Amino acid sequence: MRRIFFIALTFTTILTFAQDNDEWYHGRPIRNIVFEGLNHVRVSEIEGIIEPFIGRGFTDEIYWDLLGRLYALEYFDMIIPTASRADPAGNEVIIRFRVTERPVVSRINFIGNTDLRRNELLDVVSIRVNDVATQIKLRLDEIAIVNRYIEKGFPDVQVRSEMQDAGNSTLIINFHIEEGEKIAIEEFRFEGNTIFSSRTLQRQLSLRTRGIFNDGAFQEARLIADRQALAQYYHERGYIDAVVVDDIREIRRDDRGNNLMTITFRIYEGRLYNFGGITFEGNRIFSTEQLSGRVQSRVGEVANSRRIQADLERVRALYFENGYIFNFIEPQVSQDEETGVFSIHIFIIERGRAHIENIIILGNTKTRDHVILDEIPLEPGDIFSQTKVIDGMRNLMNTMFFSSVIPEPVPGSVDHLMDLIINVEEQSTMDLEFGLAFSGTADPDAFPVSVHARWNDRNIRGTGNRIGIGVSASPEVQYMSVEYAPRRLVPWMALSGSFDFTIQHARRLAATNNRYPWFYNDDRDKDIAFPDGFGSYEEYIRAGRIPPSEYLMPYNQWQVSMGLATGYRWNTFLGSLGLRGGTRIGMINNFFNDDLYRPFDPVLRDTNNIWTPAISFWSSISLDQRDIYWDPTRGYFGSQRIGYYGLLQREEEHYIRTDTTLQWFTTLWDLPVTENWSFRAVFGVHSGVSFIFPKPGYNQPRIEAANQLAVDGMFTGRGWNSEFYRKGLALWDNWAEVRIPLVPGILAWDFFIDAAGIKDTPKELFTTFWDNDNSNPGYDTFFMRFSVGGGIRFSIPQFPIRFSMAKRFKITDGSLEWVPGAIGRNPDRPSSGMDLVISFNMPIY
Repeated sequence: MRRIFFIALTFTTILTFAQDNDEWYHGRPIRNIVFEGLNHVRVSEIEGIIEPFIGRGFTDEIYWDLLGRLYALEYFDMIIPTASRADPAGNEVIIRFRVTERPVVSRINFIGNTDLRRNELLDVVSIRVNDVATQIKLRLDEIAIVNRYIEKGFPDVQVRSEMQDAGNSTLIINFHIEEGEKIAIEEFRFEGNTIFSSRTLQRQLSLRTRGIFNDGAFQEARLIADRQALAQYYHERGYIDAVVVDDIREIRRDDRGNNLMTITFRIYEGRLYNFGGITFEGNRIFSTEQLSGRVQSRVGEVANSRRIQADLERVRALYFENGYIFNFIEPQVSQDEETGVFSIHIFIIERGRAHIENIIILGNTKTRDHVILDEIPLEPGDIFSQTKVIDGMRNLMNTMFFSSVIPEPVPGSVDHLMDLIINVEEQSTMDLEFGLAFSGTADPDAFPVSVHARWNDRNIRGTGNRIGIGVSASPEVQYMSVEYAPRRLVPWMALSGSFDFTIQHARRLAATNNRYPWFYNDDRDKDIAFPDGFGSYEEYIRAGRIPPSEYLMPYNQWQVSMGLATGYRWNTFLGSLGLRGGTRIGMINNFFNDDLYRPFDPVLRDTNNIWTPAISFWSSISLDQRDIYWDPTRGYFGSQRIGYYGLLQREEEHYIRTDTTLQWFTTLWDLPVTENWSFRAVFGVHSGVSFIFPKPGYNQPRIEAANQLAVDGMFTGRGWNSEFYRKGLALWDNWAEVRIPLVPGILAWDFFIDAAGIKDTPKELFTTFWDNDNSNPGYDTFFMRFSVGGGIRFSIPQFPIRFSMAKRFKITDGSLEWVPGAIGRNPDRPSSGMDLVISFNMPIY
């Protein structure tokens, strides 16, 4: 039957391709390969097969290779090819395949399942209704079902699948399941252990006994891993010969018919060994002193197998980092049972450095090869460097184009040459958001909800360029922004860029000076001026420069601006060094009723209903060693930014702003719980200082009050939105967090403590730490505002929002003073209650 099929297929091919006697298509480049008759099979599923054939010259061998790969997919019952000219001259050929798809799945049945529900099994299998069923898919789904049952404690489960014809070119998939009997672990026992107690050893196991919070499911794979974990526990404490000789399993059936297992581990502990050192032989490239410098274990201490293994890896890494990947490095273990000394002699055969022959990209269907290659700091001909490969992996992950990046070095065509294969798994780079969200304003009196819509593509047509359009509307703020960011401004340089055009309208509030005495509030009276609502300058200062709400005036602000920015990045041994700069050119119009109001702010007062230019320049330098910048688990980040505001004399704002940021992250623990999830905690600290200075030729900064620095309660000093109206020219913002991923890459639970404070001038940030507390006359309050709490954080770049509960406090007259919150406040405890904080988790880069 198979022979008849291929004869018919060959005859059909000859007929369809024999359009001209001269077989014009032979040797012609293939411009495109198109399909007709696709209904359920997606083009993306076959792009990876046809892409390598585009541009190649047509031959019979190439055609049969392509056709064989298409049939191997098991998606089609029949494939009929035709060839057509891509242009009148016939210089290129288009291959057209008219396909007949195999039947699709109309229903999926599970037969014999009693302990696992249908919905749970549907979550396990990959095949779906309207998919084309293949034997490969069904076999993988059988394995997936078996694995799920094993996880639930059914070690003897058996699964088989069948395809049942349902008519109308559809199939019913039946999975027949023989569950077997469920086994739960009742008890662990240990024999032969004299050094460590049974309770200590049981804590090293991933398997658990049956209890209130655990079903005690028995899994063979985890038992094997637990035997290794027990041996490893001994090895790390000097008992190098320790081994789990056997595990004895006893099963009994209780009164309810449950199968309960007792597992007894028989252990040989051996004797305690001390570390005797590592010696080297055959090394010429690196001296013995250089290699010994990589060894951190100390002679005479208790031998720790994990540390010793890490020492060996560091020795190998020294060669790998410098391109010597073909060396023979063989550790030979020596154990003296009489003295209890464990030593290692490393025999080395050195060979020449490995040069990269080719860098091959696999797995990318959208992102173009050159976009990926640009992120890898290696080229063909370079000496292989493990450090540069790791840098390239980090760069690729930080593009947010891929969910997985796996490098694979393989031998090249001759000695001392190698190919570097980069396997990538792409993820969606297009975001479409619509709904209700926070408007982005930190004004505590502003209506907090806005209608928000945004479309964003971070990888347009696989070029790595980004485009985004966003609109937002609330009673207080409305804006529209269009942004385009080319990955490279010029093809031959890693010079990035961005362009944006923004229109924004905001309804704001400002302090008034309608009542006598009237102040200019500039250099003439800046140290005595106070707005309405106060009787003196001292009273204004004691109130933290925050007027009562009844003395605030409304005004409207329109802004139209265009931003241009560019940047360059270098990979260094300390991290990624970035240099960026840009400008923003715009116009601002503040409008208010000057028949009713006289603003206290002179900038606002002088620009009523006048379109004034607003031009600024900025530059920044940063050093980034974080593994993933939007959700780091380790590394550090530091940046310094300076902005120059007001280029033209007729502009109303003239000042210089600097922002200094330092961050550091480390993983506190990473404990595997299941194959796909680990209980991990990441600790991070942040400190940032911002200053506003006068420009040369000005005695003080000329800046609108709304643009001065503040503790906003959302981005700085979480929960302290009551401090928003307290403006200043110096801000110190700090936080420390413990981040625990709940769903890796999506959701995390964070604990935090914040400390943020504002001062009137940069000098006061270093000289005046205590303020008069208006709520407690005679007491002094430390200028920093503190909050502590925790909550949910979405760790996906498309939805960077936190929901936290914060408890605020400050230090008054040397004592900690808790501030009442809005949620859960007890009338009998005035300082009780917490505050809900919804903030944005915006990464810095």
